[in-house]
Amino acid sequence: MIYSELLKLAIVKSRLSLSEISGELRELGFSADKTYLSKLQNGRIPPASNKLNEALAKILHIDALELKVAAYREKIPQDVLEKLLIS
Repeated sequence: MIYSELLKLAIVKSRLSLSEISGELRELGFSADKTYLSKLQNGRIPPASNKLNEALAKILHIDALELKVAAYREKIPQDVLEKLLIS
């Protein structure tokens, strides 16, 4: 599953609004507003950093590693990803 789909599904399942998630992120020391979260879940911007993904996973009660793997899969250039899969 791609990062944005995974994140969107987790947000829907959590029943939290983007504003609520943003507020919880602020409590954890992040400044991700609901516009940024919307862009992440709709795939309009690249996946978030590891630290932010860990915080999102905590808030949304999902596996942080699964979210980070989906993010890396999109961030790694295709030729490098192919080489990793062959090795």
